[in-house]
Amino acid sequence: MNYPCTLAKCAATNSALSLILRRILTPPSVRMSASTAESVLKSKRALRSRVRKALKAMYPIQRSCEDEAIQSIVLNSPWFKSSRALCAYISCSSLREVDTSRILSETLRMPAKDDSTKVAKRLYVPRVEDKNSHMRMLHISSMDDLIANSMDILEPAPVDANGQEREDVLQANDPVDLLLLPGLAFDRSGRRLGRGGGYYDVFLSRYQELARGRSWKQPLLVALSYSVQIMNEEFIPVTPTDVPIDALVHPGGVIPISSAAAERLG
Repeated sequence: MNYPCTLAKCAATNSALSLILRRILTPPSVRMSASTAESVLKSKRALRSRVRKALKAMYPIQRSCEDEAIQSIVLNSPWFKSSRALCAYISCSSLREVDTSRILSETLRMPAKDDSTKVAKRLYVPRVEDKNSHMRMLHISSMDDLIANSMDILEPAPVDANGQEREDVLQANDPVDLLLLPGLAFDRSGRRLGRGGGYYDVFLSRYQELARGRSWKQPLLVALSYSVQIMNEEFIPVTPTDVPIDALVHPGGVIPISSAAAERLG
């Protein structure tokens, strides 16, 4: 199968189980039986395996084309250009995540004084603190602020070059209006399948609670997806703690999902 490099033609055990079950089974308002929870987890593992194989099978030229298309869509969109603060993931090639290097570079590039079309943005990127789904989003001002962790994944150091602690988005005085999210699989109803650690679902729940407490507008949750990662609706198994996305960016364009996305992205 040929994948010509043109934007127009790019198509779009046990301890882990215990941790996830505890999160699923409490509080009572979102209670799920242990057998149902285990069935959902098995379905998620099977789907993860299937999508990983599909990603591995992508031709490098197709992946490069889709990376370029997705990032161009984001960078040229009014909703990105008007954002003043955002959280974005740092893509990892070995995990076959949609590339975000251009998006990060453009975000960090200050607009020229005579350029009224660009808005200076504040950027927060993830730092994993432990294996218990604890992830922070820390402010960076340069790509040089990133260091490789033990898994050779780039993330911000906890302190800056002056020895000052980096600002945590959960402690910031102002809200973010956009979060760019990774994942393994997505559908057009807003379901998102992560890699199994629960880091983003826990963080998103905490940030949404913070926004409600401060009467902030909820940020748009926008996922970036290769064409092979988009599933049929209702195919992705979910639990009550899985946070749905607002919109999906794929090589063919943007899929608004929530009413907030239809209003702000339309």
